[in-house]
This record gives sequence, C-alpha cells and structure tokens, in this order.
Amino acid sequence: MDFSKENHEASEKADFAYAEWYSRLPEERKAAFFNSGYQFVSEKVRSEAKNENPFVTEADILMRFISLTQKEDYPETVFNFIAGKMAARSEKEWQRRFKKMRQSLGWSYEDMAKFMNAGGGASVKASINRKLPAFAKLAVCVFEQLTHEKNSR
Repeated sequence: MDFSKENHEASEKADFAYAEWYSRLPEERKAAFFNSGYQFVSEKVRSEAKNENPFVTEADILMRFISLTQKEDYPETVFNFIAGKMAARSEKEWQRRFKKMRQSLGWSYEDMAKFMNAGGGASVKASINRKLPAFAKLAVCVFEQLTHEKNSR
C-alpha cells in the first residue's frame, strides 16, 4: 500500500468518525456550533471593516457581511433591494451621529448656519435631513476621534 493511499484512508475514517459523532449530538449543541461559526465570520468582517474605516456604520458592516455570506442566495433584484435598504439605514445612522455631535457641542441649526455663512438654520436642517453631506460626515469623524482621545486619557 502506498503512503498517499494510507493517508487518504485514514482521513476518510476520521471524517466518517466525526460525522458519526456529530450526528449523535443534541440539536441545541449543533445549533451552538453553527452559531459560533457565524459569530466568528461576523467578528472577522467587523474587524476588517473597522481596520479599513474606523468610522464605518453598523449598516455598512452588516451589508458587507450579507454580501460575503449570502449574496448568491438572492436574485439580483432582491439583493439590490437589500443593498438599498441598508444604504438608507447607513444614512440614518450618519444623521443620528451628526445629531449627537450637534447636541454635544450645543449647536443649533442657526449657529451652524452662522458658522458656514449659510442662509439660515432652516436651510441647514433641510440639507442635513435629506442626505448628510460629505463635509458633515467628516465633521462627525473628527468629533468622534477627538471625543475618543479625550475619553481615553
């Protein structure tokens, strides 16, 4: 018997032994194994996304997870629908973060309009509520970074 055939037979026996052991496990234990696998992948996706962009939204992380693990499970139209919904969630998250920043700084929309030489607080509020402009997202990132550094001292 050659060495590669022995290895193949040993591997096959080990695979069958594992399958037999696994089949005898209670359903709760099998579910826990399955869940821990998803948890591992989920944390890896989160870690990679945060390494690429520390200010990434939770919705964007979730969309990345869905893209990597489930994209093939959906027709293109359904997947595009999901992507659109997640983009809307991401936008809402940016707006919440902006509101938190604005309130933490004690700024009204009128104050911000004065700072930017804008027409008035109502126009700034309308612009923010439609879609948070890129400069406002950058302001949130700077604010969160400075707040993090201040809190970690």
